[in-house]
Amino acid sequence: MHRKRKPARPSDPMVIARRRAEARAQARDPASWGVDREAVALPANAAIEAVADPRGRIGRARRRDVFDMFHDRGALSRGALEAVRRLQDDIAVLHRTHAGGGDLSPRVDVCRDPGDFTQRRLRAGWRVAAALELAGVASARLLRSLCEADVALGRAASWREVAARETGETLADAQGATLRAACENLAGAYAMLDRRASRAASQAAMAEAGSSLR
Repeated sequence: MHRKRKPARPSDPMVIARRRAEARAQARDPASWGVDREAVALPANAAIEAVADPRGRIGRARRRDVFDMFHDRGALSRGALEAVRRLQDDIAVLHRTHAGGGDLSPRVDVCRDPGDFTQRRLRAGWRVAAALELAGVASARLLRSLCEADVALGRAASWREVAARETGETLADAQGATLRAACENLAGAYAMLDRRASRAASQAAMAEAGSSLR
């Protein structure tokens, strides 16, 4: 019977030191910790949606929310759900939040220009303001209240309480209809912004082509 040989360990002290340094750096970096698979599998976390990487490791998790619930019931279109996720992503950048929701301070890579993060944050803020303005005042107030509580503060608010406070609706069906309409309005707002960006890109390309012909 042939025994499997264990992979040879590096004998070069420099290689050993480098690998140990990389392991220590990875252990200090919360982004590399991933998500505890056993914790996500607990019954109490049944509403958590885990996202795995190509190797099958859970890299991040997101608690399913009211927007998922409406989409699963067929009451919210895929486009509206994606629009809400775009808004949440930009709010996360705007408020410099992390997946855990506890640390609101920015993570700055000393190898990169800090101004790059500032520019991304400014662009995210512009997109949030532009999309909510096009969605309408009532829709903007409702969606901002829900998304900021969940994404920026790291705790999901009771969507019915938010709907009652922001819209004055107290009937359950009316609250659901108002929130779904707000999501669809947001989807229309993003579609308009995308068309504007596409036209601007086309005009810039045409102007560049024209200048190169001169």
